[in-house]
Amino acid sequence: MIKINLLRDKKSVKVEAPSTKPSLKEIKVGDLFKGKEYLLSILLWLGVVGVGIWYWRISTQLTEVKREIDQLQAEKSMLSERVREITEEKKKIESEIANLNNEISLIERSKDILVGLKSLYIPFNDGFRSFSSSVPSTGWLVRYSQTLDLEKGKLKTELELNSYDYASIGIYAGGLRKAKSEVFVSSIERKTNPSGYEYYFAKLNAEKNIGGR
Repeated sequence: MIKINLLRDKKSVKVEAPSTKPSLKEIKVGDLFKGKEYLLSILLWLGVVGVGIWYWRISTQLTEVKREIDQLQAEKSMLSERVREITEEKKKIESEIANLNNEISLIERSKDILVGLKSLYIPFNDGFRSFSSSVPSTGWLVRYSQTLDLEKGKLKTELELNSYDYASIGIYAGGLRKAKSEVFVSSIERKTNPSGYEYYFAKLNAEKNIGGR
């Protein structure tokens, strides 16, 4: 008798016992790129933050520098104004000093002139005394004019004399000539006063050298 086995052969399944060794995790290439993008994004954000911090620091420094520049400009303006005021005061003081020096020079020159003319003023003042003191007792001076000619060194005198005695006029002129004066009788007129008395009116010109000339 023939037996047919309709059941397939059962393959023996080998069951392996679980390994105690750690298994390697499967890493995909795409996952690696995703990690780098994340890292790059972090780096970019850090760069942006760093640039922001740098910009803030630079802006702060620029603001501080600008404030210092404004302060320096203000101080410069104040100093420039002060320098201008000091310059004007200096010019004013220099002008006043120059005026004072000119006045001092004028005073010095005037003093020198006065000292130099002292020898001339003395005979100038003495002239009137000498001309008036020698007037005859019968006459009187009605006009006296005296000038000092510095260039020629002469004392010039113009006299108008009234006298009741005609001869006394000549005597008066002669006395002046003895005093080293050049005397010229320019005119003599005969007149009568309201009381009916006659007298003589004479004009005389006199010149005298002074100052050692």
